[in-house]
Amino acid sequence: MLRAMDTIALAALVLSTGLSLLVVPDIHFGDLIEPTVQAVITTPIVLTALLAFRLAGKPPVWERRLLALFLAVMPTIYLTSLALHGGDRTWLAIELAGQLVFAGLALAGLWGSGWFLVVGIAAHGLLWDAWHPGRTAFMPDWYAIACLIVDVGWAAYAASRVAVWQATPAATRAHAAYAPSAAG
Repeated sequence: MLRAMDTIALAALVLSTGLSLLVVPDIHFGDLIEPTVQAVITTPIVLTALLAFRLAGKPPVWERRLLALFLAVMPTIYLTSLALHGGDRTWLAIELAGQLVFAGLALAGLWGSGWFLVVGIAAHGLLWDAWHPGRTAFMPDWYAIACLIVDVGWAAYAASRVAVWQATPAATRAHAAYAPSAAG
């Protein structure tokens, strides 16, 4: 049986993903080259994997790994969009800095406290995504808004799971972080 907080967190996860799709313009086959469209397609797949892990009773380290990967890849969408559509060196430096910061938070959230994942996902939405609209020619505003919506809901979900992740024995967490193919 799900606890009330778990139900609310799962609802935030699913609803934020669904609501974000409301700001996505119509997608056509030719748009599949766009990093933003690839992210729109991938996000519900990651959501499905998270839900499948929970339903299948997978150890919590699996969802933690997936959320860490998700956080590490988020800024890559901005970088690949910049590479595809062009931008100056200043934007490249900004986007690379974001990649380093969020990948660092993802690793810290995987190997250390799960709160780094929560902070990283929330900061990506509330600071990074919220800052981009109207500032770049390479990143469509609709994407930054959709990503912000996803990030807020997913950060709420991650926050609800930190206690579960931290309850996993430290030896299991450390081993699982360094040996992804190991049971854990």
